[in-house]
Amino acid sequence: MEQKCLFCAIANKQIPANIIYEDEKVLAFLDINPLTEGHTLIIPKKHAENIFDISEENLKHISIVAKKIANTMKENIGAEGVDLIQASGEAADQQVPHFHLHVVPRKSTDQLGLHQWWVSRTQKGEPDKLGNIAGRLKNVEMLYPRFEEKVKKPKEKKKSKKDVYWIKRAVQLT
Repeated sequence: MEQKCLFCAIANKQIPANIIYEDEKVLAFLDINPLTEGHTLIIPKKHAENIFDISEENLKHISIVAKKIANTMKENIGAEGVDLIQASGEAADQQVPHFHLHVVPRKSTDQLGLHQWWVSRTQKGEPDKLGNIAGRLKNVEMLYPRFEEKVKKPKEKKKSKKDVYWIKRAVQLT
């Protein structure tokens, strides 16, 4: 645990929180300054400051938990959609130096205005500049090869004479 980390203290139950989900890897609790009703934070129990520090395993697990929470928001509090927000680093306005994913339930009537805010800050991308940036980012595949889960197929068990008899019998009956 990082010294004086607010979210580590919450994960260790040193500070109370309205916990809505917990397992061995993560904790999810209601934000005390919600954007909308039900606004939830998901944190890894093992301290990681930001996206650059969190293990891929914990990041994947947080994504799975976010989907479960989003579905629960849809079913139980009438969310029509959700925003997933994550800020990493001071330049991104990360306020608490412990990785956290915001799951913000949305309704068409909530007037949060994220889309209008986003559009008000966007700029028209110049094709040459975008092409240059894309070229510099494309090597992500070489640096970090695609993660593919290897699914082991169970070895096919050799069928006994008894199994073969019953299979033939079943085929004859149909």
